[in-house]
Amino acid sequence: MHFKFIRFSVLIFCLPSFVIAQELAQEFSAPLITGNEQVRLSDYRGKLVFLDFWASWCPPCLVSLPAYDKMYRELDSEDFEIIAINVDEDIMDGIAFLEDHPVSYPVLADPDGEVGIPYGVRSLPVSYLIDKEGRIVQRYRSYKSGDEILLKQLVEELLDR
Repeated sequence: MHFKFIRFSVLIFCLPSFVIAQELAQEFSAPLITGNEQVRLSDYRGKLVFLDFWASWCPPCLVSLPAYDKMYRELDSEDFEIIAINVDEDIMDGIAFLEDHPVSYPVLADPDGEVGIPYGVRSLPVSYLIDKEGRIVQRYRSYKSGDEILLKQLVEELLDR
């Protein structure tokens, strides 16, 4: 009996960390990193949204942003949007990174980390794929080269539905 419990526990901890139950994404409002214009998640209702939390001091983030931008431009879909949320305490650090590595999608500033609280952001990068009805369908912890290829395949599949 004890052995079965241990085996079950191991199984749970071995499951991929990106698979989660479909729960509603929390509404938020944050300014664009380069201005005061407020962006809300609900502005993108009816679209598939990839919500990506990142910081300029996070090594995997520095690789993921350009990779996600390339994927975003390749998809070129009006029904898909990436929203990056920079959590640098000093907004200028995020802006400096974007000057060297510009992206084609909106980047919001969240220096106090308030947007990430209801999403349980504790490490970076962390991202969420949100369907057209506003439900979180995937969560991604960290980033490794090639993750954007799998993400692109999933986005294409969800857009075809």
